[in-house]
Amino acid sequence: MKPMPVDKERVEAVHQILQIDFGQFPEFQDIVDLAGELCHKPIALLTILDSDYNWLKARKGVDTEMMPAESSFCQYAILQEEVLVIPDTTKDERVKHNPVVCDDPRIRFYAGAPLVLSDGLKVGSLCLFDMQPGHLTALQKKILTILSRHVVFLIELELGRKELSLQIAETEAKNELLRKIAQMQSHDIRQPLTSIMGLVNLVKDGYHEVNDNWLQMLEEATNLLDMRIRTIVTESIGSRDMKVARFNRMVEEIEDYAILILDRSGNIENWNKGAEKMIGYRASEVIGKNFSIFYTKADKRNNRSAYLIEQATQNGIARDEGWRVRKDGSAFWARVVITAIHGDTGEVIGFTKVTRDLTDIKETQDSLKDRDNNARQSVHDMKKALQSIDSCLQFLEIKYRTVLDGEDRMYIDRINHSVSGIREIVDYYIRKYTW
Repeated sequence: MKPMPVDKERVEAVHQILQIDFGQFPEFQDIVDLAGELCHKPIALLTILDSDYNWLKARKGVDTEMMPAESSFCQYAILQEEVLVIPDTTKDERVKHNPVVCDDPRIRFYAGAPLVLSDGLKVGSLCLFDMQPGHLTALQKKILTILSRHVVFLIELELGRKELSLQIAETEAKNELLRKIAQMQSHDIRQPLTSIMGLVNLVKDGYHEVNDNWLQMLEEATNLLDMRIRTIVTESIGSRDMKVARFNRMVEEIEDYAILILDRSGNIENWNKGAEKMIGYRASEVIGKNFSIFYTKADKRNNRSAYLIEQATQNGIARDEGWRVRKDGSAFWARVVITAIHGDTGEVIGFTKVTRDLTDIKETQDSLKDRDNNARQSVHDMKKALQSIDSCLQFLEIKYRTVLDGEDRMYIDRINHSVSGIREIVDYYIRKYTW
C-alpha cells in the first residue's frame, strides 16, 4: 500500500488531541456505543489518525488500540465532507486488498463520518464495520454525522480547557512576578513622592516661597512620579491575553450546545448563544435565576437540580439525562454535564453546565424500541399460530388415520414441511435478536 501523504498542520492538530486522556470521559464511549446500536453494526470506533498510526480512542467490538495508518479505512473517510459508505469492501478498489478484508476478521462493510474541527482540519472518524455487506439508511447517516459533531465538540472543549488552564497558570506566575517587581519599584515611587511632599512642606512651613524655581522642581517631581506609576501599571496589566479572549469568544458563539456559568447555588451568571437557541430564553431573562427553571414539574418536586449541584460539589462532576422544558413549554431530551469550578484554595466557587439536545436520537431510539416490540409481538403471534396448526394436524392425523389415502397424506406432509420452514424462520429471528 502507498504511504499516506502527510499534512503537517493536520498532524500537529492530531498530536494535540492525542494528549487528551479519552478514558477519563465516558461520553466518548457512550457516543461509540450509541452509533453501533442505532446503526445495527457490531463494530464501532472513534479513531484519531496521525502520519503513522490510526489510534482507536473509543471502541466497541474490538480490543486493538491502534493500527497502521497506511492500512486504515479512516484515511479515506477524512477525504470526504459527508459520511463515507463502502457497502461491500471486496468490490472497492481502495480497500479490497486490505489485510482486514482478505484475512480475519474479513471486514465486508464500512461507514465513517469525518471528525472535522472548527478550523476545517479532519483529524479522524466515527466509523462502523460489519462482517456482512450492508448499507446505512439516510437517517442512520444523519445520526452518524450528528454524533461525529458531538465528538468534535467534546474534543475542542477539552483542548480549550487545557489551554485556558495553561493561560491561568501563566497569568498567576506573571502576577507573582509583577508583585515582586512592584516591591522592588516601590522605592522608585517613594523617591519622587518624597520630593513632592518635601517641596510642599517647605512652602507650608514658610521656609520657601512659591516662585518659578519651586514650581519647576514640583513639576519635575510630579512628572517623574507620573512616569513611574504609568510604567508599573503598564507592566502589571500587560497586553490582553488573546488566547483566553478567543476561547471565551468560541464558547459564546457555539450554537449546538447550551453552556451556562452557575454560581455556588446553581443560579445562572452567564450563558452562550447555544443556550438561547436551544431553550428559547434571552440571557437577560434568566441571569440570576436558578437553572431549575428548565426542569419538568416532577423534577422540580424532587429537587433534581439541587441534587445535581450536590453531586458536582462532592465529586467534581455530575451527569444527567432527561426531559427539559423550553421557554415555549415544549420538551426536549437533554444530556447534561455539570462541572465544579474551584478557587485557589480548593473550595467550589461555581459550576459550568453543558447541555446537549438529544431529542432526535431519543426519538430514533424510541422508534427502534417500538419496532422491536412490534417485531417481538409478531414473532409471538406466529409461534402461537404455528402451535395451533400443529395441533390441528395432529388431530387430523389421529382422527382420520384409517381413512386417509396417499394423496391426503401427501398434502398433510406438505403442510408439515411448510410449517417447519416457517418455524425455522421464527427461530432464526429469536436467535438474532436474543428474545
